[in-house]
Amino acid sequence: MDLYVCWTTKNPPLPRHAHPCTLAHKALRDAGYDPNVKHALSYGPLPGPLQTPARRKVKRSTGSYWVPALETDSGEWISGSEQIVAWAERNPATPA
Repeated sequence: MDLYVCWTTKNPPLPRHAHPCTLAHKALRDAGYDPNVKHALSYGPLPGPLQTPARRKVKRSTGSYWVPALETDSGEWISGSEQIVAWAERNPATPA
């Protein structure tokens, strides 16, 4: 599975709140997954020609340049940290 994030999966020092990409990454790890983290870089509201290839892929697949976005091994796309967290809670990884 591929998890598309902005620049990081770490919380920034300020402001003191959980970053959406961090929340999605943590939820997947807590559910037993080890996602391939793909850094989309750039910024969601920029026009299409200024977006990175990763953000353009996210847009083609989800309809939005915003990350986090998850592409599961089955090809399903989940967009947004709340939706990724909910998916991870409903679909824990099965032990190999």
